[in-house]
Amino acid sequence: MSVANQQIEPSDELERDSHYERWLFQSMLDELSVNELGIGFVYSVMATLAKRYSLRDIVIILSHESFGAQMFRLEGKAISADMAASVGTEPGVYCDPDIVPGEELAAVRTACQLAISLHLARFSAAHDPLTNIANRRTFDSSLEAAAARSSRYGWAFTLLVIDLNGFKNINDTLGHAIGDDLLRQFGVAMRRSVRSGDVAARIGGDEFAVILSNADGFEATGFVDRLRCNLKAASELLEFSVGTAVSPRDSTDPIELFRVADARLYEKKGLAH
Repeated sequence: MSVANQQIEPSDELERDSHYERWLFQSMLDELSVNELGIGFVYSVMATLAKRYSLRDIVIILSHESFGAQMFRLEGKAISADMAASVGTEPGVYCDPDIVPGEELAAVRTACQLAISLHLARFSAAHDPLTNIANRRTFDSSLEAAAARSSRYGWAFTLLVIDLNGFKNINDTLGHAIGDDLLRQFGVAMRRSVRSGDVAARIGGDEFAVILSNADGFEATGFVDRLRCNLKAASELLEFSVGTAVSPRDSTDPIELFRVADARLYEKKGLAH
């Protein structure tokens, strides 16, 4: 019988492909629309895949230029050295038992890789690339949001503006590479010093800012003490000056709050502004 006259019956493989397409677009894309992108999405997809095929275990390996190869296991379980060695580092989706069609594994890997890439792109857009804390744009929007809540509900927060003392001289005498490393270390110390819900940001060359949520001014001293301790623990001898403003006591206008904190910073440094 010639190919032209041959009647092709729907095969099990074609039926699986049709089912696979419905699951991909109805399940994975639904997850992308309602769940946080990134690791949460990867674990959600693994749970859906495990339920669909009654799998005992899943390991997904993804690769990105910012973190290299990274393994994720079903339900966030630990990955032993033996398991890592047996799976290897080749990006893909590895299931136990190995019963998932290859096309579906490829689709899962692609969707998870996309979710991670989008998450990292969004992170990069919101953070300073040198220090990995919030950038000026994120700080400005966070300050506006905090000020709006303070104005509406009376919720207090404290704004700190921080300037590194003598940093220009460090750059001029030791070089920008040393200066950049000091800025990175200062960013690490800031991340370790803030509480959950606070915002730490780099807003200029050697200028930083912190928004302490639910803080009426007294918490600023605690933050500064933690920052100095973290810098000392890292053997970094950076000195810095701090200016503060408290909402709603000083103002509920974000521009005015920043002006007040900045003026107090320069007052402490003994400089006209």
